[in-house]
Amino acid sequence: MDNTVEPILIARPMISYAFINDILHVSIDGPSTIYDLYDFLDEIGSLHTLPDDLKVFYDLRNAVIDLRLDEISLLSKKAEEKTLNCKSVKTAFCVQDPKVTAYAMLFSWLPENSKIKREQFSTKEAALEWLNAD
Repeated sequence: MDNTVEPILIARPMISYAFINDILHVSIDGPSTIYDLYDFLDEIGSLHTLPDDLKVFYDLRNAVIDLRLDEISLLSKKAEEKTLNCKSVKTAFCVQDPKVTAYAMLFSWLPENSKIKREQFSTKEAALEWLNAD
């Protein structure tokens, strides 16, 4: 009998981020759950270097996300909570998948605070142009 143990590989979401030209670039590749996204927002909220006028570019073209409506609302509230100290928050979502596009649209409609603006785009260029427009 072979007693070798084979490792179990657990797929983890690849969420990476960096500030590039004063814009927070966030890339989500592969499957992500509500917990992954919630933890990510906690991590961003703990940064002490968020600018007063925060600009965020989310690249969701390779993201695989499956959320319920109440989870989208929960994520929106969490994002608002984590950016309370910012004077303005402008977020652009670059999307490709129809379901992820619908999620981004719903997420964009939820903020009640006028300092928060969210839009969806099909190209990175259009998203960055909108973020950089005054």
